[in-house]
Amino acid sequence: MQDSDIVTLFTYRFLIDEPQPPHNFTQDIKDLQQFPERLSLSYIDEWKSDIKRYMSKNNLTIDDLEALSTQLTEPDTAQQYAPLKDIVVRALQINSSDTVSIIETPFKRYIDKLVNS
Repeated sequence: MQDSDIVTLFTYRFLIDEPQPPHNFTQDIKDLQQFPERLSLSYIDEWKSDIKRYMSKNNLTIDDLEALSTQLTEPDTAQQYAPLKDIVVRALQINSSDTVSIIETPFKRYIDKLVNS
C-alpha cells in the first residue's frame, strides 16, 4: 500500500470517528510517536475494517465517504486533523527509512505485551 493511500485511509477513519470507549482513535494516533510500527502492524487493517463497517452500517458508497472530506474545510475539524495527519506521515517516514530501526527495550516489550493481551 502506498503512503498516499494510507494517508487517505487515515483521513476517512478520522472523519468517521465515533468515540467507543475504551477505544480512543486520537490517542492511538498520538501513540504512533512512540510506537510507529503499529501503523503497519495493526492500524491499517483496523482502519479498513472500521471504514467498511461504518459504510455498511450507514449504507454508504465510496462517493458518500469521499463527500465527508468537505468537513476538513471546517476550522475546528482542520485544527484537529492537521497534527494527527503529521504524526501519521512521520510514522510512515520512520517505517520506510533505511536508517531507522526499532529498538527493543524492556519497556517496549512490556507495553507490547499489555497491548496484545
